[in-house]
Amino acid sequence: MAQDETLLASETDRALDDVSADEYGFDDIAKKLAPSLVDAAKSDGMVIGIEGPWGSGKTSLLNFLKKQLTSQKVDRLHVITLAPWLTGDNISLVETLTDAIADILDKEEEKANPPGFWSRGKKEAASYTDVFRKYGIRTGRALAPAANLAGLIYPPAAIVGKGLGVGADYLEKLGRSPTDAEVKKLISDKLASLDVRFLVLIDDLDRLEPQQAVEVIRMVRSVADFPKVAYVMCYDRSVLSHALERGLHVKDGDLFLQKVVQLTFTIPLPEPFDLRISLRTKALAIYREVNGKDPGVAEQNEISRAIDREGASLKTPREVKLVLNAIKFAYRSMADDLYFPDLCRISLLKILKPPLYRWLENYLSIRSVIFSGDAHVSGDDREDMGTSLKALLPSASTNSTRSIWSVAEFIPGVQDDENPQARVFQTEHSSQIANYLAGKRLGSPVHYRVYFALTGPRTVLPDDKVNELKQLAGSDIPGLSAKLVDYIRAPRPLGQSWFEHILDRFALSELRTLSIGQLSGLATALGGVADIAVKEKNEIRFYSRTLADKTEFLMGNILDVLRERDAQARNELLQTIFTQSPSLGWLVASFFRQELFDHGVVGDRAKRVEDRHLTVDELDTCRQILQERLAAVAADGSLASLPDLASILYGWRDMAGIDEPRAWVTDFIADDSNLIRLLLELRGMTVSDRVYRPLRNSTIELFMDREAVLQRLAELMQNNPLPALKAKLDEIDEAISIGANDHFS
Repeated sequence: MAQDETLLASETDRALDDVSADEYGFDDIAKKLAPSLVDAAKSDGMVIGIEGPWGSGKTSLLNFLKKQLTSQKVDRLHVITLAPWLTGDNISLVETLTDAIADILDKEEEKANPPGFWSRGKKEAASYTDVFRKYGIRTGRALAPAANLAGLIYPPAAIVGKGLGVGADYLEKLGRSPTDAEVKKLISDKLASLDVRFLVLIDDLDRLEPQQAVEVIRMVRSVADFPKVAYVMCYDRSVLSHALERGLHVKDGDLFLQKVVQLTFTIPLPEPFDLRISLRTKALAIYREVNGKDPGVAEQNEISRAIDREGASLKTPREVKLVLNAIKFAYRSMADDLYFPDLCRISLLKILKPPLYRWLENYLSIRSVIFSGDAHVSGDDREDMGTSLKALLPSASTNSTRSIWSVAEFIPGVQDDENPQARVFQTEHSSQIANYLAGKRLGSPVHYRVYFALTGPRTVLPDDKVNELKQLAGSDIPGLSAKLVDYIRAPRPLGQSWFEHILDRFALSELRTLSIGQLSGLATALGGVADIAVKEKNEIRFYSRTLADKTEFLMGNILDVLRERDAQARNELLQTIFTQSPSLGWLVASFFRQELFDHGVVGDRAKRVEDRHLTVDELDTCRQILQERLAAVAADGSLASLPDLASILYGWRDMAGIDEPRAWVTDFIADDSNLIRLLLELRGMTVSDRVYRPLRNSTIELFMDREAVLQRLAELMQNNPLPALKAKLDEIDEAISIGANDHFS
């Protein structure tokens, strides 16, 4: 197995027992600590506590201690390991321990086989180890109370006395079965006379339920003062103290623990940066294993920055392992869909700051639907989120990992501000959003969910689908147009169509990655489907751009990029769009009309020359082309079939003056149904206590004779129209009344 593979395979939550894998000096600590434990086993009984928080390496230290004690080959020192967390509730730990000690004494007896008490040939003599075992059964409360039960009576003093030797005279004088205390004294005397020592290692006390913890402490207290028996208990002091408070119903578990443990050794904190260095080394190994190469210099620097900043809160080796597991789990399957330094960041927050991790997940999910235009956030919701963010990151220091600025570096739209609403969902520059999208960053509204759920949001188009559109743009324009029509009509979980979402995806930075052919193909396909999209999916919006606006914005950006890279291709594209594009309605009502405003031909807010998509000469040429095309469709009767007829009329007016569109309207409204349709389409939109649709006098007078129109409407109403027609006439009447109100004018 390669070195990196060995490294990755070892990142489990198992304790260390291999010196070569010891990064934090546990083996050195064990070498210094082992002699003291050997000395403790020579005493009259001692309890030593190895203390440290969960994951600090207590079990690893215990493993290295066992290796040291074994390697030193201390004569007649026996190490017994108990695992109460694995033993369960139904087995007496006291009995388990006394049985283990008795078994060792049995083996010692077989080695020495001296005459007297230890002789197996004397059947009438009570075995010392049998007495020891029965003491364990009687004092182990998990199975039986401390009372004389059937089969657990100690042998008569006369029989015991023949074998016990030390203290036998005392028992003979009793003439009865001895008490637990009397037998304990006898066992203590016997152990003191033997050349044998015991070191009992007890791990994971902080994993026990309160009653289990009490059982362990009871065991230690019942046999802790046996001579030549020392105990090493590993635990998180605060956790074990709390368990004792609950299990024993005492007020101060820590004080109770002090009565049991005579000496403590606290697991030292890792040296500064040790944990972060370990995490960085192993994170890079994960990257190397997945990609077959090292990250570039810029990405390595960003990985180091992420780990040094977010990893400042690392406290234990276990936390390092948990972070690595989170990184490995996500990166092996999603390496192509995320940015590795951001994965390191969010994995650290997941382990070290779970509440902040959840806040970020919620914030980014809401921001994603805001970006797509599918939702808005109320002021109250903004305030709630801003308040909760400040509670999670209260520091005002820009350098603190507990300040809002610490996440503002990689999460867009957040800042520290006195106003809670201003802390979140701040407006972002399009170039910033584009960088997040291009880099598949955590801040990307398209890719953010991969970091939390290993899959993208259902409301955005996956990268492979966008890449398919790019490929078609460069090779199959009719195929791209057909695919875009499919996206116009395909259902989407939220309001806007997939087509509109695609328009948002092709930001300026994304366009700059496309070839000249792809840019021209994309623009040509847009010109082919824009009218279909406007007709089927466009709707009135108050605070965001319409689908027609977004299409105009994307087309303008494509023309700008082509101007930078290939003027000839740009000229050819303009010729194709304005002479051949099927979307004449969108060209007149949206794209070209906006250019008229940008040039100052209409309105009084002309843009700078460098911010316009068309030059003055191009504007004049395109205007002439569109006027000819409009005249042709007006003559053949197909103008009325174009979407958003009212906007087309305004665009025609701005382009050619009022005479041509007014003449066409006069012919068109000769039919009553056409009159009603056009009046309804000419209504405006005003929001007050509700949505109003005013039809102003100035609007009617622009395209038709107002008095004649009002007369015709009155006549239609007097002729007892059918319900459907009457409903439309009522709408028009209400619109005219609202439009006449100065408040809406």
